[in-house]
Amino acid sequence: MGPFNKLRSMLDTKKIIIIVTIMIILAIISVENIFSKEITIRDEEQEIVIKTLSSKIDKALKKADITLRGHDQLNIEKDTKLEDGMTIEVKRAFEVKLNSDGNELDILTANNRVSDILKEYNITLGEKDRTQPSLDAKIDPKDTIDIIRVKEEIVKETVDIPYRTVIKYNNDMETGQIKKVSEGQNGKKEVEYRIVYENGIEAIKEVIGEDIKKEPVDEMIEKGSEKYFVASRGEVIRYKKVMIMSATAYDLSYESCGKYPDHPEYGITRSGTRARPGVVAVDPRVIPLGTKLYVEYLDGSKDYGLASAEDTGGAIKGNKIDLFMEDPKAVYRFGRRKVRVYILD
Repeated sequence: MGPFNKLRSMLDTKKIIIIVTIMIILAIISVENIFSKEITIRDEEQEIVIKTLSSKIDKALKKADITLRGHDQLNIEKDTKLEDGMTIEVKRAFEVKLNSDGNELDILTANNRVSDILKEYNITLGEKDRTQPSLDAKIDPKDTIDIIRVKEEIVKETVDIPYRTVIKYNNDMETGQIKKVSEGQNGKKEVEYRIVYENGIEAIKEVIGEDIKKEPVDEMIEKGSEKYFVASRGEVIRYKKVMIMSATAYDLSYESCGKYPDHPEYGITRSGTRARPGVVAVDPRVIPLGTKLYVEYLDGSKDYGLASAEDTGGAIKGNKIDLFMEDPKAVYRFGRRKVRVYILD
């Protein structure tokens, strides 16, 4: 073969190689166009569309130049196989403050609900434990989650029942003269409490039972014809008249006063004054409004004390009295009981 034929043969070989290469490239492009998947990736404010032959999410993220940081999340599981037209959403972690078991932590999370965040950080709640805000509450960046550990216990305590000072008026004695007839003795009772602790601090303490072990013995005093008595705190108080009455208690709740806070007369007594501790409701036909009183409990507990008749009530008729208290729980515990009411000078 001559030089010319050799050169021609070499050129033909190169053409064949070029053509084959072009065909391979076209084949690869065709295959990619036919079998590639179009994937949309949303990362906060940006949206990226890629095409890939891979079925793995991590390769799609790498092709989009997206890196997941600690606690970032995807809207689908990482082992999910990619499909054409699929959308992947990246949830970036944000900072939240978590107060738990005495520790103040700044944590990162992509979850938006309290319950999911606790699960993410393997924080479990006891039967009575709670969170603030609640488990189903939505959380935003920089919010604070408080884990409140709740412990409840029942305790018993022996306490004194203060004795009463009973005054007997003696017209044969000089006015103001006092004679002690017998000493008083405190009684004893066992009080059962339910105590609730929140994060180790007492939050609720309520009486759930009482057992009287020893009844108190009254102190007996005789005195002149002037009418006065010794209050539970030792103060000597003059009075004109004493009555045994049926007592109840009320507060500013709708159940007690029949008004909501937006009512113009909410918290206002029949006398036009504001309801407060020491104000009582009476039947004006029995005790005129404006009368100063002293209310003594007959069960040995601490007296209601000095009071002013400033209010009335639909159910307060006749020999009844209604005592204002600020705490609805105290109203509930009070119930109905007999009291001694002194009409003061």
